[in-house]
Amino acid sequence: MNSNKAFSQLEQRLGYVFKNKLLLKNALIHSSHLHDETANNERLEFHGDRVLALIVVDYMFNEYPTAGVGELAIRLNKVVSRKTCSEIAKSIDLGKYLILGHDAKHSGTRTRASVLGGAIEAVIGAVYHDGGLEEARKLVLKLWQSHLSFEVTDAIDPKSELQERLQIMGKEIPTYRVLKKEGPSHAPKFQVEVSLSSGEKAVSQGMTKKEAERKAAQLILDKWKEASD
Repeated sequence: MNSNKAFSQLEQRLGYVFKNKLLLKNALIHSSHLHDETANNERLEFHGDRVLALIVVDYMFNEYPTAGVGELAIRLNKVVSRKTCSEIAKSIDLGKYLILGHDAKHSGTRTRASVLGGAIEAVIGAVYHDGGLEEARKLVLKLWQSHLSFEVTDAIDPKSELQERLQIMGKEIPTYRVLKKEGPSHAPKFQVEVSLSSGEKAVSQGMTKKEAERKAAQLILDKWKEASD
C-alpha cells in the first residue's frame, strides 16, 4: 500500500484530514526507524500526552460538577492511561500504519501496548499542530467516547486510590506492615496495618497479604468519606 492511500485510510478512521501530511507521517514514525528524536514521533507523543490530559480534564470538570479532586484524578488517570490509549489505538488499527525500523517489523513492536499508546498520543499532538485545540478535542471525544463514563469504584483498587489521593494532597505514600500471620500454611490469615504520615492508621485482615492491605486502605477511604458526608 502506498503512503498516500495509507494516510487516506487512517484519516478516515480518525475522522480528520490533515492539511500538512508530514505531521501525520511524523506521528507514525517509531524511534526504531529514525533514531534522531526530532525526526520520529517522540516529540509529538510528548505534546499529545499533555493535550490529551487537558481535553480529558476539561471534559471531566464539566461532566462531573460535584466530583472532588480525588475523583477527578482517578477518572483522568484511567482515561489517559497507557492501557486505555493502546486500546484506542487498536480500535482504529493504528499499528498497521506505523513506520518501523527493519528489525522492529519482525519483533512484535507493531502490537506492543507502549508503542501503540505512544503513537495515538503522537497523532493527537499532530492534529493539535495541524488544526488546533478544537480539532484535537473532536478527535479525542470521538475516539474515547466509550471510555469517558464509568463507575469510579471500578476504576481503581483501594490501595491505588489511597495513594493517588495522598499524592494529590502532597502527602507521603502510605506504608503497610504485617502485624500477624496465623493459621495453617495452606490457609493463612494476615493482619496488616496501613499507616499515613499524618499518623492515621487502620488495621484489617485477609486470606492474603494483598487482600488485607486493600481492606486496610479501604477503611481509611471509608473514614474519609464519612467525614466528608
